[in-house]
Amino acid sequence: MIGESSGVDILEIEIDPNALEYLRKKGNVFILTDVQNPQFSYYKIKGYDAKLAIKFMLFVEICKNDSPKTGTAGAQTEFTVKTFDVEDPANAAQTPLEFYVGRSGFSSMSGWLKSLKSDSIPKCSTKHKKIFYLYRIDTS
Repeated sequence: MIGESSGVDILEIEIDPNALEYLRKKGNVFILTDVQNPQFSYYKIKGYDAKLAIKFMLFVEICKNDSPKTGTAGAQTEFTVKTFDVEDPANAAQTPLEFYVGRSGFSSMSGWLKSLKSDSIPKCSTKHKKIFYLYRIDTS
């Protein structure tokens, strides 16, 4: 989650505690947010003091399944997720969102998606989907 608590040309980012801990340990993290491509000259993470570089990676379209489906590994799939390339949003991206989970601070896709404001994610049956944005945050 990115929360805007900003001054002039400064965006203070509030990220999930799992992602913040991962960033502290590894120096970079992938986050999902519904804040579209923030353009500020300086980024700051609430509770973390370092210079940051933020790169927009993918559009992520998410909806909740009306009744969770059991996948091949026996786990239930609560969300339907589709990613789209930044360069050409009309085409689905080749890299699935699961690729980024290991560098998000979350142990599972389900945990990562549940950290979003899941009450604002529409059900797939409504034919509506919510767009989130995948960013890579690096300390410099």
